[in-house]
Amino acid sequence: MKEIIAMHGWGGDSNQWSNWIDCFQCCDWKWQSVERGYKDIGPYIPGWHNDLEQTGLKRVAICHSLGSHLIKKEVLSLATHVVLINSFSRFIPSSKENRSIKIALNKMMNAINTPNEPFMLEKFHIKAHKPNKINVESNASNLLRTSELGKLRLKNDLKLLMNSDSLPIGLNTYAKVLIVNSKNDYIVANQTKEKLAEDLKNYLEKEPAIINLQDEGHAISKIKNIKKIKHWLELDHAKNMVQPS
Repeated sequence: MKEIIAMHGWGGDSNQWSNWIDCFQCCDWKWQSVERGYKDIGPYIPGWHNDLEQTGLKRVAICHSLGSHLIKKEVLSLATHVVLINSFSRFIPSSKENRSIKIALNKMMNAINTPNEPFMLEKFHIKAHKPNKINVESNASNLLRTSELGKLRLKNDLKLLMNSDSLPIGLNTYAKVLIVNSKNDYIVANQTKEKLAEDLKNYLEKEPAIINLQDEGHAISKIKNIKKIKHWLELDHAKNMVQPS
């Protein structure tokens, strides 16, 4: 059995995986999406379906950005494969860039639960999709309208992002990890991504694989790029299915 649990990042929701679901479910993958619950959609935290004692099964955690720190450690610890999309161990780099990043994050924090919140979220989503376009107005109900509890989660999760300083809790040292980096990411700094790769190399038993995407921003939705990630997972699955004679 091949199954996936996907965790979106800060300010997002489970709807962002629609293209991914279309791509994977046609090929015998069982897909579940975690919902953090920023909007009117209630929180949803799925668990693995397959028999944890059975060998040869594939449990894939796909995490976007802060999603790697939001996903439950009980889920992450049992993942045989982990895909980290524009993710990080420490979000704020230790270089001279950190001052401007801290200022921007504090402005975002101060906008939560104020009349400026929708404008802040709109700006964030446009920047997250850049260089690709997103029609914020037509998606306003999904992107900008947070619930009362959602506002609290936004604030607490932004604090988690600002204080992040290590690899996600629960990551299995024996997991096979794929880092997916977008060249046109306007959210996560290059130094931050380099730090993640370095931390993973020092932590994992097997060095992580890396895919660099040239035509995507922080958010990834193009089918051709989703297929690259699917190919990596399928190729590894095929290798595991071949038993030595």
